[in-house]
Amino acid sequence: MLKKWLLLIFLFLIVVSIAIFAFLSDNKKNTFDGYEVSNYRLSDFEEVIVDFPSKAATSFKKINNYWYQTKPFQTRADQKSVLKLLSIFAAKSNEKLDSLQLEKYGLDKPVMKITFIKQNDRKVFTFGSYNPVTEQQYVLFENNIFILDGVYSEIASYAPVELIDKKPLATFEKIKRYDFSRLEQWQENFLQLVNNDDQWSAEGKKINFDSSNLMEWFLETWNSTMAKSVEPYKFDARIGYKSFDIFLEDNKKITFYRIQESPEMLLYRNDEGLLYHFPQDIGFTMLNPTIEHKE
Repeated sequence: MLKKWLLLIFLFLIVVSIAIFAFLSDNKKNTFDGYEVSNYRLSDFEEVIVDFPSKAATSFKKINNYWYQTKPFQTRADQKSVLKLLSIFAAKSNEKLDSLQLEKYGLDKPVMKITFIKQNDRKVFTFGSYNPVTEQQYVLFENNIFILDGVYSEIASYAPVELIDKKPLATFEKIKRYDFSRLEQWQENFLQLVNNDDQWSAEGKKINFDSSNLMEWFLETWNSTMAKSVEPYKFDARIGYKSFDIFLEDNKKITFYRIQESPEMLLYRNDEGLLYHFPQDIGFTMLNPTIEHKE
């Protein structure tokens, strides 16, 4: 009788052990979150170079914590696009393959390479073909092949002009004063707007203003508006375009020229040599703050 009980207890322990093992194995599968591509910090990198096999490279450099495009244009870069490229270091892949068969994944003849540079250290991502089932892309990094979302190569493939910052002012350019007095609608009033510790006021002749309305105008226009597109532009100073000035807290003066009002507003920023395209209604509001004319 005792032997029978001992056998039953032994069998019971075996069943429990198998059940626990199966549960832990299944739980491990369910909690698998993919292979990490790297453990590098995005903020460590200072330069990005995108190389293509059949066209010129596009490159970016971080200066004072702000990203600039250095090739083929020398101007402010679209910050979100560059940060999205950098986010590849934090990406995860459902698979990690060995790098012995590069031709199998289109990596022997890559469609592009992205090099990230910090001081003298270079990290290179090589982009191959797409997986026909998942539509994700094979990417080689540090002797491992990962399958990643195609968004990284998609952004990197944008035309360089599309990677220029579409904001007419950088986030670090803090406005102290507007001088709209040369625009015909404000010439009679000699209109200027002044920002004093985020309290807006207006100076000029025959005007009424409300500080809260001016703040609302600023927040809805110059503080947040992005152009539909931006492009390098050859400005002809012989044409008498109307202009206005923006003075920054560091006393820098930025001059914009109004090239066109309709069917879209075109504003040319003189110091950067860039032409910004805005919808007509938004462009009109940017040049017409909420000021009342007095008789």
